[in-house]
Amino acid sequence: MSDDEEIKDALFVNVSIPFIENFVLKNPGDFCVSTNLEGILYLSIVAHPNKTKKEGPRVINLRIEQSGKEYVIPGLIFARASSMGKLIYQLKNENIDILCGVLDENLSMDCLLGQSSTVMHNIHLTDKLITNQKSLYRDIQTMIYTGEMKFADGKIKEAIFEQILHCRPGSTDHKVFFEKIVNGKALSNKNLPIRLPIGAILTPPTLIYENKVELGSLLESFLKTRQSELDLTQRIKFCSSAVRILSELHQCDIYHGASQMENFYVEFAGFKPKTMKNYELVFSGANGLLIQGKSDNTVHVVDYDSTAPEVAFTRKLTKESGVFNLGRLFEQILKPDLIQSYKEESEEPRALNEMRHLISRTTHPNPTRRPTMHGVVMMIRDILQKNTQSTSPINIVHFDQFTKN
Repeated sequence: MSDDEEIKDALFVNVSIPFIENFVLKNPGDFCVSTNLEGILYLSIVAHPNKTKKEGPRVINLRIEQSGKEYVIPGLIFARASSMGKLIYQLKNENIDILCGVLDENLSMDCLLGQSSTVMHNIHLTDKLITNQKSLYRDIQTMIYTGEMKFADGKIKEAIFEQILHCRPGSTDHKVFFEKIVNGKALSNKNLPIRLPIGAILTPPTLIYENKVELGSLLESFLKTRQSELDLTQRIKFCSSAVRILSELHQCDIYHGASQMENFYVEFAGFKPKTMKNYELVFSGANGLLIQGKSDNTVHVVDYDSTAPEVAFTRKLTKESGVFNLGRLFEQILKPDLIQSYKEESEEPRALNEMRHLISRTTHPNPTRRPTMHGVVMMIRDILQKNTQSTSPINIVHFDQFTKN
């Protein structure tokens, strides 16, 4: 372990600490070395369970700095050496008992885990293993293509790869990339209406998704390209799907306090009847989702145009602020109908008038006066039941969590 080359080969570069905790380290005694998204070096060790504290295994993250010609761990005078390899060797073989006493943790450094440890999660260092690549879409931010890859189950399968272009280490896009991976793992077994990746490529940052019969798109893009095919009923169905998604998340104590159009994704859901294309709305990734009582809901930058007014003072995202953003989302989805209503002198459709009142209620300046997500679900259901039959050639259906594998 005094060999710096061995440490260098095992080093994870520009990854988040939650990524290390979720996809690299597993058992007590596992340890690894990484640089986080700010380029700071860390030694991470899985501690043994502490019976007196009644805690399970947890990860201890120790920051490593270079001081002159030495590598040191700040605050630990015994943790310094002329190279990274020697520092790790000394901690592992000579000073582990001292480290345990200082940190009041039961530690051992039994197994150094490197870049191959993430393969079992279908997370790979580079895209060299992807074959038969076929481009589907490209803009200045994203490149989407299909390709074949050997997955953790040993099978070679075709998948969709979404690569982030021009992604700088530590940038907002890079942080969101890791947030989608980490949060996706936490939610993968809940079968919620969320589009989650099934793997990732770290360099270049690429998310891997299941291949579909038809490539989906973000809600905003879908509304632009299919606007002429949608009528008021189908747009209200989109509103209904959006609130049902958020309501289901609320029932699991998960919420997004500032969801916007970019947080929703439209997927092809088959033909029913045979000539009618069906589409369903899902949440686009797990980034931004907060777990009640566990996640930090503090915001440091507030968009005053789209965020609930109370957030400017509280700096906290809540379920109530999420309802406000939902109302703003309704406005965007129904924009063509609202504009047409202003232009025409005739009486506007009853359903549109009721949606206008619902938007007013969800965007009330007083958060205590806004309805709950479930309340909005019930109100839109009543509006759709009273509305006239759709004449659209496409149909928006609700995500059915009970039919998903």
